[in-house]
Amino acid sequence: MKRRNALKISSLGAIGVTTSINTSCSKNIFMFNHGVASGDPTDKKVILWTRVTPKKPGPVKISLEISEDIKFSKIVFSKELQTSSLTDYTIKYDFLAKKYCKSDNGFFYRFKAGKTYSDIGKSNTFSSKTKKLKIGIFSCSNYPAGFFNAYGAAASRKLDIWLHLGDYLYEYPMGGYATDNAEKLGRAPIPLHEMITLSDYRQRHAQYKQDLGSKELHKNVPLIAVWDDHEFTNDTWKRGAENHSIDGSEGDFFARRAAAIKAYYEWMPIREQKNKRKIFREFRVGDLLHLLMLDTRQFARDKQVQPLEYLSNSGFNQAKFYNDLNSENRNLLGPEQISWIKKAIQVTNTKWTFFGQQVLMTKLKFPDISNAFKEIPDELKPYIQLIKLGLPSNLDAWDGYPKERERLYSIMQQAGKRFISLAGDTHNSWLSELFNKAGKKIGIEIGAPSVTSPGLTDYIPVDPRTLEESIVKRNSEVFWMNAANRGFVSIEVNHKNIEVSYNFIKTIYEKNFSIEKFKKFKISENYEIDV
Repeated sequence: MKRRNALKISSLGAIGVTTSINTSCSKNIFMFNHGVASGDPTDKKVILWTRVTPKKPGPVKISLEISEDIKFSKIVFSKELQTSSLTDYTIKYDFLAKKYCKSDNGFFYRFKAGKTYSDIGKSNTFSSKTKKLKIGIFSCSNYPAGFFNAYGAAASRKLDIWLHLGDYLYEYPMGGYATDNAEKLGRAPIPLHEMITLSDYRQRHAQYKQDLGSKELHKNVPLIAVWDDHEFTNDTWKRGAENHSIDGSEGDFFARRAAAIKAYYEWMPIREQKNKRKIFREFRVGDLLHLLMLDTRQFARDKQVQPLEYLSNSGFNQAKFYNDLNSENRNLLGPEQISWIKKAIQVTNTKWTFFGQQVLMTKLKFPDISNAFKEIPDELKPYIQLIKLGLPSNLDAWDGYPKERERLYSIMQQAGKRFISLAGDTHNSWLSELFNKAGKKIGIEIGAPSVTSPGLTDYIPVDPRTLEESIVKRNSEVFWMNAANRGFVSIEVNHKNIEVSYNFIKTIYEKNFSIEKFKKFKISENYEIDV
């Protein structure tokens, strides 16, 4: 029997067993170990989420209660809901807040199973009267790498919403990427092996939701999220991934992707679409902000160009490399998503247009770092050679899809929109000015640091300031960058400008929500950057 079929049968069998056991006359005991969360707020509705853990398997009835005061002295809305192992005992409800809550100041919610209450969550919808908005931007939260202190630090900063731009969790096994300190920190991944099956993805999501910082931010502020590659597996594209074995030992890629998507929708407070692979969607906040959350990862992305494939004993075949790289047929967003963006911005009249998406749009080439090593590791020698050729440094980002980037820039220029790109993925902080092929400034990119994943200076043995200065000097679009610190970005948006604060936490190696330092900028409506 093929392994992928065995996996499917095993998964279905597990569901069949647990759902066939009815609740008996004996009392069940319930726990809410994973907190509460809300997400995808509009001007009318918001998703409310939790996960119940029953002592005995079987369907579970849950009550949702809403109040405009934290003491729940008056319950303005209640609803009886049900969950089971079919959704891993998670539950989501799309609450029509506008109908039941009079104030724009938000509301409180909680769940109840048996005699057990969940934590109390606070959430809100958007108001058409909004004149300013405070947004938190996060990316790359790797559980075994350290504590999610960036989440905890943000929870007390009175955010209106927070965005997670992908790599909310990682697929790697114990002993894999960023697990060096996992045992010492008590953060070994669950399961210990790489996540491949539906059960694996569910267990890993459950572990991440138990982090203290994660619980604090989720229960205090509504989330808008998109996935990147590690919610699936490293360097995913539409028909495969770098970290998915092609020899069949990890099963069928499409079955793995379907399992990852199912677990993601179960465990995240996100509004689902009919096509479960379609995560791109839009949010509007009065006449202030139009936020489009994109999928640059798995919906239509063509396979990444691999520079090492153009390197042979006779040298590097630059002509073929650039011919392939600049092909008109290379997609990152794909025609359907591009068409959706074009239509969405044409019918929206707001001061700012934000794209919340996964990877850097900034054109980026790394400086020669060979002098940083006393002896260059053998595995890095080919890459050092490629750096010296002046190739784009990250072909998994928009640099690997230059024609698609120009298509997007052309749409934004023709529409005359004030355009801000929000990016994650790199584990480092960026502030860049975006120019099209003709040299016209198109917008600004704000790149978020990681919550815990290692940054450049964790791998390159060089002084952080020296590395940062050399990168800024090497790249005309890069205004500023930070390669050493973990944290998050907070953005205050009003009709005149955008204030950007890079918030760097003190440590990831103990539970400590302290912010050690800031770096602040102001972006005008003409894309001028003031320090």
